[in-house]
Amino acid sequence: MSTLPQIAGNQALLSELRLMRQQNHLPHALLLHGERGCGKKLLAQWFTMLVLCEDEANAPCGKCKNCRLILHGTHPDVMTAEHSGKKMGYSVETVREIRREAAILPNNGDIRIFLFPDADGMSIQAQNALLKSVEEPPAHACFVFTAETIGTLLPTLLSRMTAKAVFPVTEPECVSALTARDYPAADIQAAVSRFGGNIGKCIEYLSDEMLRTASDTAAALTSALAQMQEYDLLRLLTSAAADKDLFRRTLELFDCQLRDAAVFSLDGEFRRLGCDRAAAEALAAKLTPRRVMRMHGAVTEAFSDLEGNVSAALTASALCAALCEA
Repeated sequence: MSTLPQIAGNQALLSELRLMRQQNHLPHALLLHGERGCGKKLLAQWFTMLVLCEDEANAPCGKCKNCRLILHGTHPDVMTAEHSGKKMGYSVETVREIRREAAILPNNGDIRIFLFPDADGMSIQAQNALLKSVEEPPAHACFVFTAETIGTLLPTLLSRMTAKAVFPVTEPECVSALTARDYPAADIQAAVSRFGGNIGKCIEYLSDEMLRTASDTAAALTSALAQMQEYDLLRLLTSAAADKDLFRRTLELFDCQLRDAAVFSLDGEFRRLGCDRAAAEALAAKLTPRRVMRMHGAVTEAFSDLEGNVSAALTASALCAALCEA
C-alpha cells in the first residue's frame, strides 16, 4: 500500500519536480520557500522520496524500501541538520559536520540528502561555511532547504540553489484536507476563517488552545484599534500579558494584522498573514500606511522590552499608549 505524504495543492510544482527526475535534471540544491504553515517540510519529505525512490516509472511510489525508510525517518542516506541557539539557526560546527558527511558515499544508493528545515535562521557565518559544498557538491550529495523568505539567504548561496515557491491552498482544498483528518466541521470553518488556505496554521489552530486565544485576541485588538477604543486596547493587551508566552504569540499575530492592513491600504494583491481579514481591512480604511508602520515599530519595541525582561504588564501599558499616539 502506498503511504505518500498527502500534499494538497501545489500540483504544478509536484509535476515539475517529477519531470526533473524523469529527465535526470534534479537540482543538487533545492530551496522551498513560502509562508509558515504552507507545507514546505512535507513537500521536502516528498522530494526526498522522489530522489531516492526505487521505482523509476512512478517515483515517488511510497511503497519501496527507500520510501518507507524516509517516511519512518530512518533512512541512512537522509540527514537533517540540527538547530541550535536562541534563534534556532545552524551553528558553523553543524555545517562543518554536514560537509564532512557529504564527502561520505551513500549506503543504499547513489544519493545522500541533507535537509536544512527553517533555514531562515542560518547565520551569515554558517551560510559562508556551507557555500563551497553547495557550489561544488559531491556528485552523490543533494541539499534541501526550507525558508519563509529567500531574502534571509546570502545572494552567493541563493544563486547556487533552485528556488521554488510553495503556496497555501484554496479554502475549499483546505477544508477537504482538514475533513480528511477528521476534525469537526464547525471547528474547520473557524480555523479557515482565521487562516484561509494555510493548512499548517489551521491544524495548529485546531490543536493548540493558546493559538486560538491569541488569534481571537489579535483580531479583537485590530478591531479596537480601527475604532480607536483605548480602553478595549488596554484591557485586551493587559489580559494577554498575564501569560508571557500568550502575550508573545498575540503580538506576533497582531503584528501580522498590521502588515495586512498596510498592504490592504495600498490596494495590493497579496497572501494575508494575519488572522482576521475583515478587521485588517477595517483598520486599513482608517489609517495611512505610514501610521500602520509606526504601530509596527511600537510592537517591535514591545518585543524588545520583553526580551529585556521588562514586565509584561508594563510592556502592555506602554504599547497601548504608543499605538494610540502613532
